[in-house]
Amino acid sequence: VDEACRLVRKKPDEPFGGIQVIMSGDFFQLPPVNRNDSRMGGFVVNSQAWQELDPVICYLDEQFRQNDDTLAEILTAMRAQDLRRHHVEALMERSEFAPSEGSVYTELHTVNVDVDAKNEARLDELGGDELSYQQTSTGADNYVENLQRSVLAPKILRLKKGALVIAVKNSMDKKYVNGSLGRVVEFDRVTDYPIVEFVNGKEVTMEPDTWELRDGDKKRASITQIPLRLAWAITVHKSQGMTLDAALIDLRKAFVEGMGYVALSRVRSLDTLYLAGINRMALQISDDAHTIDAMLREKSTDDAKVHAHLLANIEKRKNTPKPKKSASGWHEKIAKMRERYPNAYMPWTNEQDALLKQEFQNGKGIDELSALLGRHEGSIKMRLEKHFGE
Repeated sequence: VDEACRLVRKKPDEPFGGIQVIMSGDFFQLPPVNRNDSRMGGFVVNSQAWQELDPVICYLDEQFRQNDDTLAEILTAMRAQDLRRHHVEALMERSEFAPSEGSVYTELHTVNVDVDAKNEARLDELGGDELSYQQTSTGADNYVENLQRSVLAPKILRLKKGALVIAVKNSMDKKYVNGSLGRVVEFDRVTDYPIVEFVNGKEVTMEPDTWELRDGDKKRASITQIPLRLAWAITVHKSQGMTLDAALIDLRKAFVEGMGYVALSRVRSLDTLYLAGINRMALQISDDAHTIDAMLREKSTDDAKVHAHLLANIEKRKNTPKPKKSASGWHEKIAKMRERYPNAYMPWTNEQDALLKQEFQNGKGIDELSALLGRHEGSIKMRLEKHFGE
């Protein structure tokens, strides 16, 4: 990214071509995955780009997932490499409990072969018809391949009524979030889309959603699929970023530092964490991550002192009355534009989007679409680029 930004911005001597960069992350998560066919990776703080950028550090130390003091204390101790006997005992007690009959939970495993075997076996146990959904994509193969790595929905999604599923994308209308668990209760009679009853009680018809790879305003690639995957079991790697309602965790085959920390931190409380087994590796945290964490904490403290004057400026602005802005000029501009384009600056409806795509594919030009939809030619062009790319 650094190299591309320098090249595009024609500023080869400035980190990221002089673009302001905001980065966030947690070094206690799983370490970078190195593939044989790609450049070897490591922690970003060891890169030349980081050294040249020398970013200001703001250390965020408040967590919002766990509502259980005991679990939060265990995770904090793991990060500090200060696990005590009572922490381990509290964890091991969870191996004596099992999910109640009929409860909804996800199994976390460390390797794909265990996950695939569990999900396939559980799906095959269900009676009834099986429906499958094939993903679609747009864009050049290399862009699609790059985007595919961040899409958790499978290329082919197989479902039956009664299947346990997990949402892998946030719902725009907040009906579910990435990590919400539910069961397929029916299939829509018209579209065959799965109807899922989530743990929160909401019943949602799951329609295809789209992931996009964009370069500024340009869409390079897109992948469209129903944002679900089978959820009797998922890998610890795939669970990163998710909040699970309940989980049965098997860490007996943990093979890399940080794996246990990621798995255990997916749930909100020890009461919804069930432990099938754990090995010594699962409790390990990378020494590099611990060293980096100490360095970032120290630099965050130093940077806070250097930029303390900014806080004073913020407080000053808060207490300064804002001048009232006259909106009449803007309203007049919109009113005048709507004399020619009645829908200028109006939100696009699903019906308008459908008509735009239909008529564009039927061969209508920008001017014709502008007249048909009552929108400026530039707005029509930008909307088409959103749907179809360049």
